[in-house]
Amino acid sequence: MSTLINLLPDLRQAKLKDRRRRQLVTGLGVVVWAVCGGVVVLLWLYSAGQKVIISNYTKSIADKEQSLEQVTGLVDALTANQHLASLPALYDKRVFLTKFFQAYQEADPITIALSSLQVDPAGLLTVLGTAPSYAEVAKLDRTLEASNIKVGTGAAAANSPYFMDVNITSVSKEKDGVSFTITANLQPGVTAGVSSGSTSSN
Repeated sequence: MSTLINLLPDLRQAKLKDRRRRQLVTGLGVVVWAVCGGVVVLLWLYSAGQKVIISNYTKSIADKEQSLEQVTGLVDALTANQHLASLPALYDKRVFLTKFFQAYQEADPITIALSSLQVDPAGLLTVLGTAPSYAEVAKLDRTLEASNIKVGTGAAAANSPYFMDVNITSVSKEKDGVSFTITANLQPGVTAGVSSGSTSSN
């Protein structure tokens, strides 16, 4: 006695499963490609939009530049305005140097030669020069400290000093004497000139 087994239903089911698997993979592939295509399209639209915006801004700027260039005397007016804005700082520096030269004269610096005067934006005065001895440098230093307090026309102990933090920051020996650097700060609020008359305590 023999038994017959029909394998056709199993083969059919395997083929159906394989077909469904292929359809699933194909569907997923289509979805992935669609998403990627959508992202690419969005990026392209974003890039195109940015280019349009940049182009519009560039055109607007060019139009405004052209309209400004047609205004007569605009460049001269802006230059004059910048010069006017710089005048207060220049005036403060002029006052600063005026105070220094008054004190310099008070020290009677016949033998002191100045080589450089600089005022930085913070109001720090840096003086470079040469003198026959350290004593002459110290005399100028003391005169700056005493200016408007003990030295100068109208000097009085109750006055505010013109110079603060006066220091001899460097002294070096030279062939015919010494070279030196003195730094000082002008007291804030000193904005008026001083008469040229002088007296000296040194």
